[in-house]
Amino acid sequence: MTYNSRVYAEIKQRIILLDYKPGEALCEKELTREFGISRTPIREALIRLETEGLVRIDPNRGIYVTEVSFQDLKNVFEIRSFLIGLVGQLAVERVTERELDEMRALVGKIKGERNSKVLMELDLGFHDLINRATHNDLLVNVLERLRNKANRISVFASDNDDYFLRVGEEFAEIIKGLEAKNGDKCEKILRDHIVNYIDYIAQFVHSAAFIK
Repeated sequence: MTYNSRVYAEIKQRIILLDYKPGEALCEKELTREFGISRTPIREALIRLETEGLVRIDPNRGIYVTEVSFQDLKNVFEIRSFLIGLVGQLAVERVTERELDEMRALVGKIKGERNSKVLMELDLGFHDLINRATHNDLLVNVLERLRNKANRISVFASDNDDYFLRVGEEFAEIIKGLEAKNGDKCEKILRDHIVNYIDYIAQFVHSAAFIK
């Protein structure tokens, strides 16, 4: 990963994990000072984040982290719930033993973790692993973009409930489905995971000040 890519990844991570709040203004000059680089790579990172819907660049007003909409979240998960079924089917056919080992190790970390923010990051890591196990780069990229739109709400919710303490068992069942080459089982668990998640997030929408 190049230095410029790391800057992009760091700013993106701060947005997703709510270090930069929705609606917050970002200052290019402050970012250039912090990262110790010129304005150009910062600008390139921000433009890239705008294409992903995470920042809004207004030439007359400045650069802002985009707001979070629960309706947008529902729209995202309608698409994601369809695509994630495809993930289950393709991963069963294409997953490697090395990828299964990585999933098993990650589930072990999830079961031993109690910090909600760390659990959310591990949850994202598992989805990355199973998405990559499809060996379909286009599908992986589309799912990553969809997920980025939803994650900021999940960070808020994860501070209020033990939801992420339960996902380790779900992921363990997915691994069993992959080992058994049972695509229908993997698809069902992944789809149920999405439905349960949207129901879970709905509990916190009205109490989250930054959600439209």
